[in-house]
Amino acid sequence: MGQSPIHNRVFNHVAVSVCNIESVVKWYSDLFGFRVLGGIQHIKRSEKPDDAIFGIYPASLNEVKLAWMTTGNGVGFEVFEFVDPKAEPEAKSFEFHKAGFFHVCVTDSDPDALAARVEEAGGRRIGKTVDPLGAGVKCLYLADPWGNVMEVLNVGFEQMGCTTPVKRSKL
Repeated sequence: MGQSPIHNRVFNHVAVSVCNIESVVKWYSDLFGFRVLGGIQHIKRSEKPDDAIFGIYPASLNEVKLAWMTTGNGVGFEVFEFVDPKAEPEAKSFEFHKAGFFHVCVTDSDPDALAARVEEAGGRRIGKTVDPLGAGVKCLYLADPWGNVMEVLNVGFEQMGCTTPVKRSKL
């Protein structure tokens, strides 16, 4: 019997750890239009020792706040505030040279207008707006007030692959 074919899986959600969940949820709702599903949950081991989250994280986790948000295409944006032990703020520098996940990307028809709103609301722009393919694509990077990095493109990811790229050297 042969192996089943590998299917192209979809992203279900992205999660971020923060120090103030209420501020983060409001910021992403106001600027990106993300919607909260069911409110912010506050889970304490002393009250719900059998909660699923305590089966995932180590015994040192005693208290957490959690919000599930949804984006325009249904991909989740999960926000955690670890209360006990308390979450520590991440460095605000953009450390692209460190391996691992380092940004998420949203699509917006006017990345520069969104960037201006983000800057007005305490975020910052990283670098300048570029056209990575020389074909009218707008791309920029932003950091939210807590240092989390987001890319903004004016086209969907699949369209990026269909756009005629500039000539680049191949590895």
